[in-house]
Amino acid sequence: MQEIWDPTLARHIWNQYHNQLDIYLSLAEGFGKLDILDIGCAQGTLALLLAERGHSVCALDIRQGFLDYAASRCEKGDVRFVCGNAMEVDFADRFDLIFANQIVEHLVHPFEFTTRVAQWLRPGGRLVVTTPNADYVKSGLPTFSELGDLARYEDRQFTADGDGHFFAYRATELREVFEKSGLKEVTTCYFETPFVSGHLKVRYLHLLLPVRILKFFDHLILSTPLVGKRAAHQMMLVGSIQR
Repeated sequence: MQEIWDPTLARHIWNQYHNQLDIYLSLAEGFGKLDILDIGCAQGTLALLLAERGHSVCALDIRQGFLDYAASRCEKGDVRFVCGNAMEVDFADRFDLIFANQIVEHLVHPFEFTTRVAQWLRPGGRLVVTTPNADYVKSGLPTFSELGDLARYEDRQFTADGDGHFFAYRATELREVFEKSGLKEVTTCYFETPFVSGHLKVRYLHLLLPVRILKFFDHLILSTPLVGKRAAHQMMLVGSIQR
């Protein structure tokens, strides 16, 4: 309700979610019709929007209830819904673009995940991974490299809510995972400062200022690399496969 249906409930949550959607949708622009896989699609908003824009989309999630809800919202476009765990299902299809948004922070064996998912990419296809930024000034979580024996945390994998966030990645840690998986041309982008997320009580400004002003300050901070890295709640890595 807060993210999609009623912006008056929590304006900062609405702004935060729509800012993320704008970023994700922009990655599919200018390439014509793409075959896209959305891993962990949840309520299917991104998948549905991509399909409405003319792409062929496969939406994957481990929760059938979410997929049923997403299917009930589908009005047009080429989209199919698959219930399963990305570490267990397989696809005969190959994709031009794969989204894995807010997934890897729930996995303690990210290399196995990225290696598996990279196999589903066509030559030149891109994998997009977003996750909370461990260098964010407000993050109090241990980083991936600080976990130690990963076997101790395997029972906490695949949790699908905020309580499942028991660690976070630095960009250098996740970049190493990408490169070991054979992904090339890896790029890093930080996004979502408090002017968009509403953290650090900036949410009160969301009640007073239009979103374009909030985004102006957000972009201004992110354009300063060292400050932006510490001020960004989220980060995104994109890598491509070459065969």
